[in-house]
Amino acid sequence: MANTKRYWSGLDELHKTEAFEAIQSQEFPEAKSADEFLSDEQLESTHTGRRDFLKFMGFSLTAATLAACETPVVKSIPYTNKPAEITPGVANHYASTYYDGQNFANVLVKTREGRPIFIKPNTATGIAGPNARVNSSVLGLYDSARLTGPLLNGAASDWEVVDSRVRKALSSGGENVVLTNTIMSPSLKRAIAISGLSHVQYDAIDYGAFRKAAEIDFGVNTFPSYKFDQADAIVTIGADFLATFADAVFYEGEWAKNRKPESGKMSRMHAFETNMSLTGSNADYRTTVKPSDHGKVATALLHAITGRSSSSGKLDTLTEAAVKNAAKDLKAAGKNGLVLAGLNDLNIQRVVNAINEALGATGTTVNFERNDLYQGSSNDLAQLTQDMSAGRVNTLIIADCNPSYDAVNATAFSEALEKVNLTVSTSMLPDETASRCRVIAPTHHWLESWGDLQIEGGRIDLVQPTISPLNSTRGWGESLLAWSGQSIDWYTFLRQTHSSDYTPEQMYTSNEWNIAVHNGFIGSDAFEQAAPRYSGESLTSEVAALNDQQGGAFELALYEKSTMGAGQHAANPMLQETPDPLTKVTWDNYVTMAHSDVDAMGLNGFIGQEKPASVVRVTVDDTAMELPVFPMPGQAPGTIGIALGYGRGANGEKVGKAAFQTAENGSFMIDSEGRMVPVGQNVFGWVNASSGEFTHHHQFDVTVEATGGTYPLACTQIHNTFMGRDSIVKETDMASFFAERDAEKGEASWNKLIKLGVHEDINNDGNIDAQDGKPTEAFDLWHAHPVENVGHRWGMTIDLTTCTGCSACVTACHIENNVPVVGKDEVRRHRDMHWLRIDRFFSSDYSLERGEEEGVGVISSYRKMEDPSANPQTVHMPMMCQHCNHAPCETVCPVAATTHSNEGFNQMTYNRCIGTRYCANNCPYKVRRFNWFNYPGYKKFGNFNPAQDSLMRMVLNPDVTVRSRGVMEKCSLCIQMVQSSKLEAKKRGVPVTDDLVSCACSTACSTGAISFGDLNDPSSKVARTSKNNRAYHALEEIGVKPNIFYMTKVRNVERNEA
Repeated sequence: MANTKRYWSGLDELHKTEAFEAIQSQEFPEAKSADEFLSDEQLESTHTGRRDFLKFMGFSLTAATLAACETPVVKSIPYTNKPAEITPGVANHYASTYYDGQNFANVLVKTREGRPIFIKPNTATGIAGPNARVNSSVLGLYDSARLTGPLLNGAASDWEVVDSRVRKALSSGGENVVLTNTIMSPSLKRAIAISGLSHVQYDAIDYGAFRKAAEIDFGVNTFPSYKFDQADAIVTIGADFLATFADAVFYEGEWAKNRKPESGKMSRMHAFETNMSLTGSNADYRTTVKPSDHGKVATALLHAITGRSSSSGKLDTLTEAAVKNAAKDLKAAGKNGLVLAGLNDLNIQRVVNAINEALGATGTTVNFERNDLYQGSSNDLAQLTQDMSAGRVNTLIIADCNPSYDAVNATAFSEALEKVNLTVSTSMLPDETASRCRVIAPTHHWLESWGDLQIEGGRIDLVQPTISPLNSTRGWGESLLAWSGQSIDWYTFLRQTHSSDYTPEQMYTSNEWNIAVHNGFIGSDAFEQAAPRYSGESLTSEVAALNDQQGGAFELALYEKSTMGAGQHAANPMLQETPDPLTKVTWDNYVTMAHSDVDAMGLNGFIGQEKPASVVRVTVDDTAMELPVFPMPGQAPGTIGIALGYGRGANGEKVGKAAFQTAENGSFMIDSEGRMVPVGQNVFGWVNASSGEFTHHHQFDVTVEATGGTYPLACTQIHNTFMGRDSIVKETDMASFFAERDAEKGEASWNKLIKLGVHEDINNDGNIDAQDGKPTEAFDLWHAHPVENVGHRWGMTIDLTTCTGCSACVTACHIENNVPVVGKDEVRRHRDMHWLRIDRFFSSDYSLERGEEEGVGVISSYRKMEDPSANPQTVHMPMMCQHCNHAPCETVCPVAATTHSNEGFNQMTYNRCIGTRYCANNCPYKVRRFNWFNYPGYKKFGNFNPAQDSLMRMVLNPDVTVRSRGVMEKCSLCIQMVQSSKLEAKKRGVPVTDDLVSCACSTACSTGAISFGDLNDPSSKVARTSKNNRAYHALEEIGVKPNIFYMTKVRNVERNEA
């Protein structure tokens, strides 16, 4: 007889409830995290006692952990046909070229399993590396706000429908126009020519006066080519060539080549400017001038050098003296002198041309050979706007530009769009211009594209895709061909631009082309050009016009930040959170104002977590805006500065989540009209167009008034000076350096050896006193486990003379090491997570000696020394974990989560860390960062942290752990890159040398200020520079023996001025 007896384990199984069925079907139950247990929104309304709650938590978490103790099955999906060049876990690098209308850079793109995740310089080109905007542009590829396909009248469409609509409009008669920024691509130029469309170019930052001045004086309509590596004396009048002026990516590296004290000479730079810029902060001599005085400085220089014009006589005494000092250095440099001005004013550019010609610099430090830089014309755009308003434009195709946001006449342009029969935008985002167009045909991201670029000479730089298009997008060049009736793909068209007999069958067989793609450029002979001759006439009227310029009570200077630029990168959260190199403010634009003006207006002079900024109303003509005020050392009195590139999406355009402000809980802030509030405000409307066809970024008469309101700013550095703290920053002047350039390390007066006091009579004078001491090298807590001369010992040297503070290293570190973006509210609370910060220090007029003379106590003197001078000298000092051999953090960790490796690394073991934060308290350099929240998961950070975006998280580096809540983190010296280099060296059977090993910050440094390598390898650069007599340790007197060395900053100034 069969046994029909049933057994069941509970009533749920007996009655087959839904909950039981769900559990039974789940073979491997997943554990709930503590965050999930605590995420119940009704938790706050419960009345459970504390003791019962702890019991519940203890039992529940334990039960959930036990239930999930079996390892779940994760299926690995292999390649059907694995590409030969891809090895899982090993990065691939592809040469490409970046260009966004402003910045140009030759790069190598690092990919992992087909995902671009990091951008570094292509050193084969010999051109400096990418800046912060370039290396963080990889985030734009994964922006979830990108359009996934074409739109027609605001609704999703497909390419066949869109192409038919555009072709029909183009064939219907009337004028058809394509509007772009400056085009430097031979293939795009050819496509535009084939299309038969009228072509109008404009640039958000206009340089038309430079080209016009070159045409008048030299007969060539071209942008000047500056050779900073050839210049021994440089005078800049408002041109921030180390950060944002023209081709700053290239200029920065060239400038640094002539700033090496050991070479026997250094260039000397004089800066005349309104706002404190990155270039001004690195100048040897800096003078503050109002915008209306820029032209007067130029005419005074011309008079001092040539005597051709009468000096203005309208500059103050200090400025006159500075001009004479600059003229003296220019005369001494002769043909190796260089003068440049940033103002897009025809008169001042012609005066500058005359100065350089008088010096003999034309053809040496500046030339006017043909190039394709900055061809845009604001005058042409204004004429196009008039034609659109009059109904003379039938079809307008807007490619890779955003005139409804950044054009001088943006409002008029937007209104004129309504008068055009068909408007087409190729923007990747529904931005200010695209959202007003009837058709949006989204183009590829540059990392998805084929392309070519030609700046000057004969070399062609190539753009190659590093990933298949993520969306249904199409390069705008290919769209233009399709709308012109050309049935050809873009790659074939590109190949035929450079080889007319190319056929698709040659795709893999052209060895010459494959080498060019591998290298990133096609090398060819430069154009044969006769050097243009100067034909400038008398400048009497130009000089008179510049000398007659007058300003009001306040003058306005608009500028670009090295992070935001002209606003193309407003949706990039990493750039938004990167501190401005000078103000150290994140996530905002604001009014910079001199301390004297701040005090006179009764505004807040100190910005901190609980000290919000005062708000002022700035009025230009009949337009007013309210912005917070940041008191800025080095700002010219009677002037204000405001950054361009902010206020994106002010009318509700979906330009990317990071472009909008968030509240303390992480939700978007909403205005009275129900729209998200943008980060900062758009001041492109205040660009001055009063000088005829050329726009420039100065207003000579504005009104500034206090509103009584306040606004919180997120500032990462609130201490400004280093005066009296010579063990942090060491500096000297050129003459003093040369006088002791052959001194042994520790013997030069500008880098004296620091000794630690001991209870021994070291000098044998019979007394144990302050004169007795030993250098830090004499002490070793771990003598049984030495790192010196045993295996590898990784370290770094940082040259303060060539570090400009550009912040490219900061963004590179962020991207390579999965550092979280935490948002404005957390930065304001000083909880930013940057592994690498750049301390910016200003000099002070006060000193201990002055305090002693005035009878002021030491403590009071130090307090006065915290106030920077009105026109201070500046030092930029990168600060990261120093990887100390006597690390104070290691000895206080109760669980040994931070330890020292046998290769000199100070290491973190994340899963051992329990978050006591003892290590952070004990770190003298304050470089450790604590994860106060679960940044990859907590909803507060969902609107800006890449790790929480389902698409943007593809940028995360799989070689680096994404840290969790309660864990301490810090600079690891990119140990994953070091390990990869060691494996590569092992495969090649060679030692690990400088050409194989690097870390993110040293890779990104375009001036070569940061060097990384093996301190135990005598042939390595870092070993040699660490023994240089300029090398020292920050805070050496505490005896922690770091593996990071700094190089004394040398200023090319007269003796005792540094």
